[in-house]
Amino acid sequence: MKNRPINTLALVALSFFLLTGWMSTDHLPGHGNPETPGARTNPAYLRAVGIGVSELESSVAFYTHGLGMKETTRLIRNNRVEVVMQSADARGSDIVLMQYTDNKARAFDQNPGKIVFYAKDVNQFATNIVSAGGQILLPPTAQPQFDGALVGFARDPDNNLIEMVGSNTATESFMSAFGIGVSDLQGARDFYVQVMGLKEQRYIEIPGQYNEYILESVVPGSSALVLMHWTNGIERNYKNNPVKLEFATGVPVDLAIAIKQSRHPLLQFPRPDKRRNKAIVGYAKDADGTLIEIKRSHKNYLSGAGIGVTDLEAAIQFYTHGLGMKQVGRRLRHNREEVVMESADARGSHLVLMGFNDGKPRNYQQNPGKIVFYVNNTTTFVATMVAAGGQILLPPMPQPELGGVEVGFGRDIDNNLIEIVGVPTANHSYFAAFGIGVSDLEAAKTFYTETLGFKLSQFLSTASYDEYILESTGGSALVLMHWTEGSDRNYRDNPVKLELRSLSPLGAAANIKQSRNHVIQLPHISRDQGMEGAMVGYAKDSDGTLLELLKAPWGNED
Repeated sequence: MKNRPINTLALVALSFFLLTGWMSTDHLPGHGNPETPGARTNPAYLRAVGIGVSELESSVAFYTHGLGMKETTRLIRNNRVEVVMQSADARGSDIVLMQYTDNKARAFDQNPGKIVFYAKDVNQFATNIVSAGGQILLPPTAQPQFDGALVGFARDPDNNLIEMVGSNTATESFMSAFGIGVSDLQGARDFYVQVMGLKEQRYIEIPGQYNEYILESVVPGSSALVLMHWTNGIERNYKNNPVKLEFATGVPVDLAIAIKQSRHPLLQFPRPDKRRNKAIVGYAKDADGTLIEIKRSHKNYLSGAGIGVTDLEAAIQFYTHGLGMKQVGRRLRHNREEVVMESADARGSHLVLMGFNDGKPRNYQQNPGKIVFYVNNTTTFVATMVAAGGQILLPPMPQPELGGVEVGFGRDIDNNLIEIVGVPTANHSYFAAFGIGVSDLEAAKTFYTETLGFKLSQFLSTASYDEYILESTGGSALVLMHWTEGSDRNYRDNPVKLELRSLSPLGAAANIKQSRNHVIQLPHISRDQGMEGAMVGYAKDSDGTLLELLKAPWGNED
């Protein structure tokens, strides 16, 4: 039986519950079993979700124009063509549109799940859905009891349920959650928590509609997984729907073994896929036959950026009194002393000041990168920076092409370029991005995106340099810079390092080695003062920039 639209009154009630969790419970008696020991030692996250579609190009057009997504990749699989779609905000999990080529009969219009989008302008989002050929079940409706939050419901051309939520956290829109229908709600919850390593965030009952578990990964940045079981009396098909869940983890073999031990179908043990640049891929199914694709991922992010300084104590004073940072750590490494600085707003990556003590000559004055600070009050920030001994090259001025945002440039006491950007959302200031000079911009972009998993956010070309801005889950952005104004720049072996925290430091090292970049030291337990017990490895990119490989707080046990 084809899914019928939910009635409007029920949807209004549903909106209340979804927004507030009024009926939610966190591990109430009867809702959720204790997690099995070791369930989080190899955490996985929902990298992408797949939905079968009846007509691929029409669906690509709908998800592009109706939901603001963009196509990033096309893949030819053994029984289907896949188009990977990324949200407008480049946040959350991707959506994979799947058109099958094996001529087997599939019901694409009876998916018992849902797709949840957060949108900055949810009314415009609904208008776009209609213009692109979708159907509105309930227009975005203000909920006065909950600060006027707007919630609406729609269906795509294949009848998939779309939930729209107005959100101030969205720049444009992004997929915040993906729901799958399950025949045994408790059993599905136990599998995805105990075997796949997700954590229960909330249990919700929608009287006369459905019950659901909202599950999240301990690894940040992906969309939530919602397990739904309908209670409204309408017959639902929960078995073998054309849906897949792409889970990424540091050690896919271990996850495959856990699935097999749980007596769920393991279709393919993780192995290199020649058609996908030897990416490690495996397949399994849950109890309802939902396809689970297992991939290897290291989920690297920039947790710290290091700069060599001529006088460590003087640099500490400058960054403390001039830029509002504070010292939060001190380390003694084999050839240097490091001081870890945190921004005034405690946001972004740490800045690590490195005082080398091995007697080797280093050029601290010609670093071709930059340090970007977002600040609330550019006038006060500049005055404080100058008073601490810094130099202003260009006072912050409104940039019409950037909507009037104030941007200026200065230098610290070691001649490092500092970019100052006025941002009202900053309480005081924070370290927003770190730029490194690279001799080959395109090759560097390929290495940091394809090998280390950073996401390309933007390309900018200025009168002085070209740059790629790369982002990841957590930390400050990484900027790759190549100067074009004709000056002689040294891109090789600068006293700079990137501290990369990873889901799997050993896996990240293996990827770097496979890319033919230099791995100096495989990750192992450190004895360095200030880093005792931490897993630490080292590598270098093609320009000799030092990469320190560390385990993320949510990383697996390598």
